[in-house]
Amino acid sequence: MTPECILLIDDEPTLQLTVGDQLRMEGYEVISATTGEEALQILRQTPPDLIILDISMPSMSGLTLLKKLSDPDGKPRYPILIFTARSNMEPFFNTMSVEGFLTKTSDPSLLISEVKRILLKTHKSLHHSITATPGKKNSVVILEDVPLLGKRMETSFIAAGYDAIAITDSRILAETITARSPSVILVKTILSGTTGSTLAAALADYPDAQGIPIVLFDSSGVYPQNKQFINVDRFVASNAPADLIKAVAGLLG
Repeated sequence: MTPECILLIDDEPTLQLTVGDQLRMEGYEVISATTGEEALQILRQTPPDLIILDISMPSMSGLTLLKKLSDPDGKPRYPILIFTARSNMEPFFNTMSVEGFLTKTSDPSLLISEVKRILLKTHKSLHHSITATPGKKNSVVILEDVPLLGKRMETSFIAAGYDAIAITDSRILAETITARSPSVILVKTILSGTTGSTLAAALADYPDAQGIPIVLFDSSGVYPQNKQFINVDRFVASNAPADLIKAVAGLLG
């Protein structure tokens, strides 16, 4: 099973080393970023299961980054644990939609406890977000040409109660649809050698794909959220598993 991925955003090298090692010893995959700009670059390619975010950073503050990672209603698009030396900010973050707040002076075991609590809460939320057909799991086929990302999406959908398979080769999409008869098809927008929109348009003429909703997803920032595509039921400007599961649940609900 793919380990859960944590993005640790903090400009202190010593903290990156100690906290990163602590999390890895617990079995998590840890990706580090020392600036908000670096974190945004990482997020375009790798959707984490949890973000641990410092507030006081050079250039782009943690608050500015948090705003960039949130929807217009202020809800973050990823589970976020605030991890800061500024203990006086706890009342402020209690009014925001972050998953937790912890000071850097806390006992190290509290950080692990908070991480486990948030990830467990997230998994339960994803599990209850779907409306499954009684006696039968809804099925999804995911086309993502980066194997690690595809596997993470597949694992997240399975944890949420779906029958899911991720493939990396667009040439076997049609035969996978025929073999699996999915409830929804998810296709990455920018692929090696082709585009998701081209594949979606071609599936309009493929008999075994008739009537199956298609979701295009994209984390490059090239397309606006309201972009329209031929034979596409929903476009998601993100590759975060939570966002994709929410989109699929909305289509099947």
